[in-house]
Amino acid sequence: MGGEVYRNIFYLTENRYIKLIYMINSLLEDKKCYSRQLNAFSTEYLKTLKSNILNSPYFGASQLSGNFIQTKGFSVIFKRSVIAEVEKVFPYFKPYLDTALKSSCNAFYLNPLILESSTYIESHVDCSISEYGMEMTIPNLVSVLYVYVPSDLQGGELVLQQSTEQVWEIIPQMNTLLYFLGWTMHSVNPVKSSQKRISLICEQYNLSESRLSQIPDFEIKSGVNNKE
Repeated sequence: MGGEVYRNIFYLTENRYIKLIYMINSLLEDKKCYSRQLNAFSTEYLKTLKSNILNSPYFGASQLSGNFIQTKGFSVIFKRSVIAEVEKVFPYFKPYLDTALKSSCNAFYLNPLILESSTYIESHVDCSISEYGMEMTIPNLVSVLYVYVPSDLQGGELVLQQSTEQVWEIIPQMNTLLYFLGWTMHSVNPVKSSQKRISLICEQYNLSESRLSQIPDFEIKSGVNNKE
């Protein structure tokens, strides 16, 4: 199954995807759909990121699909060609973007995501960019940075599932940068905590030129905007 999806997604010249292919091949060889990097950033950067996300004028009810039950945050959609513009509006995202974005990808759907007590995420496959052009589009990779994990957190595990036999339950660890394959079914268990569980998620796509033309150069989606 993994090989079939792999062939369907990488339909352009191999040279453009060589770094991404190496990463995906290594995951497939290990028979797991994710990799992670511990201590990805400085403690000071995480504090800055947390503060700016929670105090952002765009922070509000999540604009993601109905699978995201009572979650909060906002979304930033952009092409690689305008990353400098994104960093001007959101300078606190720059270290994350420099580290997490894969050079082979050309379109991104970035989400600061906040879960509080009683919130959770139902099982789904990421495809947020599909709303543009009304064409089902699955990311090549999804990156997740755990910005803040409360000390009293119960639940909130990320559950990755590729089949009934292949299921991974990942306990969130602050300052861990995690990648998983874009076609992976996943969910987040219900959260119980006195504080907010904060992550920064980016769906990373490598689109054909025709599909890329359907994506806005730079757009912000916010529950705050929708209230106005």
